[in-house]
Amino acid sequence: MAIENRYPINKPLITSLPFEPPAFQRNKKAIKLKTKLTKKTLPAKQIAIFFLGIIAFFFLGAESYYYAITCEQLKIKQVQVFSSSPELRTKVENFLSTRNLGNILICNLDYLRTSLSQIPGVKEVRLQKVLPSTLKVEAFPRIPRAYVHKDIYYLVDEEGQVISSVAGQPDESFPILEDEKEFREAYSQKVATACQALADLQPEVRARIKKITFQDNETMELELSDDPTKIITDESSLSNKLNYYLSHRDSWAQLFGQLEYVDLRIEDRVYLKPLIPAGENISTGKKEAS
Repeated sequence: MAIENRYPINKPLITSLPFEPPAFQRNKKAIKLKTKLTKKTLPAKQIAIFFLGIIAFFFLGAESYYYAITCEQLKIKQVQVFSSSPELRTKVENFLSTRNLGNILICNLDYLRTSLSQIPGVKEVRLQKVLPSTLKVEAFPRIPRAYVHKDIYYLVDEEGQVISSVAGQPDESFPILEDEKEFREAYSQKVATACQALADLQPEVRARIKKITFQDNETMELELSDDPTKIITDESSLSNKLNYYLSHRDSWAQLFGQLEYVDLRIEDRVYLKPLIPAGENISTGKKEAS
């Protein structure tokens, strides 16, 4: 007799215990979230306290600021000026003595530094506040390099900034700079060129230069304090050319006598013009030496 097996082949006969719950499936219909909207309002008392706190904060800040700027203990009462130049230190002290510096907290150092830099002879100024009532000033002087002759004589530094002025003839402590165009063009450049050329010379040679005159085409004419001969050169290699002249002037004087000028502008060439005394019938002309 045949027995019919109605169980599928792959289905286990006994399931595991406990029975596994069926998988959860979300409904296809969208579920609307229900939120409870409630408005929270601050009590009037808290709002009033908040605004009163803000008002009190600004009021106390304003009162503190007013007290700080009017406090007598924070008023600048002492000014200490330091400088390597006693003359410049006196100028700065006299300038500050006529100024009301006021409260140290609100003293504008940038404005004060600009004002002090306009004093003749001042190159740089450093300022420092020292609480409660002291201001330190350090003034650096401009180093004089030459006299610039315009309508009067001005003592200037390497930047052409005026340190002082002289109405009459200046002393021979610094060379005199002149210009055929009266420095109407390229003033700063010409002064810087002359000062750089002077800086390249030895101190004993630099002390012998009496005058430097700027001519056209970047030509410079030099006059020495102990020699009437005019030295014509250009702006390049001034120290080498001047030393060359000083080492040969005695031999040239023996050959040609006293010279009116020496032209050193051309490389490896020297043009000499003898100085002929008045009354002598000797033909004048340039002499070339190599």
